[in-house]
Amino acid sequence: MDWKRVLFIAISAVILIGSFWYLYDFASRSDLRDYIGDEVWYVPASRNVLYRLGVNLHYVNETTNSAGINVIFSNTSVRIKYQYDVEKIALRYNATYEMEYLKFPGVYFEIPVDNVEDFLNALSAEIPADAYYVVPGYRYPDKENIQNYLNTEHPFLGKDLIMLGMLAEDKPINWRLPGIIAFVLIGVLVVLATYRISGSYLAALIALIFAVADPTLEATAVTAMLDIHVALFVALFTMLLVYERRKSSAFAVGLAAAAKLSGAFGYPVLLIRAFKGERKLTSFLLTIAILPALGFLIPNLVAIRAVGFEQWVDDILGSFRWHLSNKGGHPAASPVWEWFINKKAFPFHYNPNIFAQTDPFLLLSMVLFILALPWLYRRKGKLLIPYGVFWSTVGFFVLQYLLGGTTQFSFYATVLIPPAAIVMGVALKELLRWEAFTDSLWLYLEWLFEIRDRIRLRLGR
Repeated sequence: MDWKRVLFIAISAVILIGSFWYLYDFASRSDLRDYIGDEVWYVPASRNVLYRLGVNLHYVNETTNSAGINVIFSNTSVRIKYQYDVEKIALRYNATYEMEYLKFPGVYFEIPVDNVEDFLNALSAEIPADAYYVVPGYRYPDKENIQNYLNTEHPFLGKDLIMLGMLAEDKPINWRLPGIIAFVLIGVLVVLATYRISGSYLAALIALIFAVADPTLEATAVTAMLDIHVALFVALFTMLLVYERRKSSAFAVGLAAAAKLSGAFGYPVLLIRAFKGERKLTSFLLTIAILPALGFLIPNLVAIRAVGFEQWVDDILGSFRWHLSNKGGHPAASPVWEWFINKKAFPFHYNPNIFAQTDPFLLLSMVLFILALPWLYRRKGKLLIPYGVFWSTVGFFVLQYLLGGTTQFSFYATVLIPPAAIVMGVALKELLRWEAFTDSLWLYLEWLFEIRDRIRLRLGR
């Protein structure tokens, strides 16, 4: 029996299972049974797409055993005409809760489960069919036009995963459960990639600890947003590249982009690996174009079915202008270089506080490791893969800023954490020796002298 492997697996399992239960327990708190942060956009968009596809969700308030029902009026005039009648019907069937939306024409009721069918039948019999429609499930946030919002300015894979939780029941913990599972899977992928590069259980454990302790990952894991899912598929893409599964990694980078376009920011690393490894043109094209495109397209079929292919294409293409524009003076806006020092944490929720804070030690280490990179490369050459994914992603965020997309936020850094944690695990294991830096310095000097000599030869000196 390899006791070291058994111990390593046991420790990793304890860390991951403990992280899952901690995050699940936190996300289930009674004072978090409402929308957190940008859940106000992604969850309603998921609900609205499911409604368009004919999928009826459900939510039951366990305290009163009452089901949530959103009654949406066709316009404000119709609301004025019929809302009182709808409220009388709800009272007739013993509604336990009512919330009137102020920013769009709708009312939310909680109706005892045994009375729901009779309530809906009464609405159908007494209110004209073209005056309203019913969306069962959790209440909407009171936002303007939220009943029609589809979030098509972003690709749809992240919302596909949020939907999976909502299908079981449309309630906050279910929206967040896919993100918590993604958090655990990121830890697994980070361990696999780190061990493959280093061959060290210690390095893999260091990487795992940096991943599960990262405040950015934790905050986005307990909030039903897109970024934790982008990070998951970036971790998958990086791990597959480390294992030399170029075609699988090509599909994975498409999946990462299908969660959010920033998931594709590590694509240049795949391109370089394909140039080096693919000998046949067909295989090369499959790796750099066809498989990434399929990875991007397939998860978006849900949105395409809901809005139509032409509208989906128009919305995706039109989103580039939105992504490359300034969104106004948001107080928590933080350009990419500020993430390295956690200058502005993004608040998702107060009391309990949920802030997307970055880890300066982790991110600034990626800068420090430049000094030791040649030495690290000679010892663990595949370290360049996660390191390249990290800096390629940073570079594209900088490019986005320069092209006009100056409204960036700290939670965008979620996508950087998996490759950074992998690098940290390998590098710390290797760099516990001073010669890593001294030898690298001499290697840099040798390369500079070599470049100087080549320039002199070209100039004929």
